[in-house]
Amino acid sequence: MNATVVERDLVEAIESTLFIYPSVPGLLQDLGIPGLRGRITKLSHPLANLCGDARFSQREANSMIEKVRNRYGDLAFGWLTGPSTRPVDLPARLEAAGLQHADSIAGMALTDLAQPIDVNPKARVREVTWQDAIANSDVMARAYGLPTDVMRLFNEIVAMSADRVKARAYVTSLDDDTIVAWAWLIYLPDSPTVLLGGAATLEEYRGHGLYTALVARRLADARADGRTAAIIQGDRRTSAPICVKLGFREICGLEIFASAHE
Repeated sequence: MNATVVERDLVEAIESTLFIYPSVPGLLQDLGIPGLRGRITKLSHPLANLCGDARFSQREANSMIEKVRNRYGDLAFGWLTGPSTRPVDLPARLEAAGLQHADSIAGMALTDLAQPIDVNPKARVREVTWQDAIANSDVMARAYGLPTDVMRLFNEIVAMSADRVKARAYVTSLDDDTIVAWAWLIYLPDSPTVLLGGAATLEEYRGHGLYTALVARRLADARADGRTAAIIQGDRRTSAPICVKLGFREICGLEIFASAHE
């Protein structure tokens, strides 16, 4: 497999893995609109209700935007665009339709999971059960900047999908057993690639290398399981600059647009 094919596969994985979870009765439903990936939940939040990876024609794009808006109804929703989005002017069309640009994400990849990473020896990373993760949804939400009910929903979805998508949850402590940072490791089905997902540190504990420790642990575990590549959807303001220092390189950019009502 040559490098260009690998890179194309990695870009495709970065664009699609925000929609990796299948329907979970009572929690998550497929949006059900052809030419678009998407989910709908009972919570009104742009990440809880996210669609993207659109493959529309120029002619149908505006009517499809209206169809999506009608499908979500009164729920706040988000729309992800990336290099494969069609039509290419969809971001401008979304803004013209009243959605607001909410975030820029760096799609990053690492293909040497053995790359050495210096870790703060005081950072104690441990794997926890999904029941533990659900029980700690409040602290995870505070670290990530999400409402607690949205964080709990995501933890419950991942836990209930374990038979279809393998995933592991990690937490980190500094001086005692108090959880101050967390992260997910998600194994892409039928792929040599893992997604380093979630990951956030409580604001007052940032700057102590906890995010780096979580990256190092997840890469080591993925490598031990025979995986050979890792991808991250990194926040350009926080995690992406750290990931560059750890050897990741940006291979695409993603944009998130949000409906005007929250």
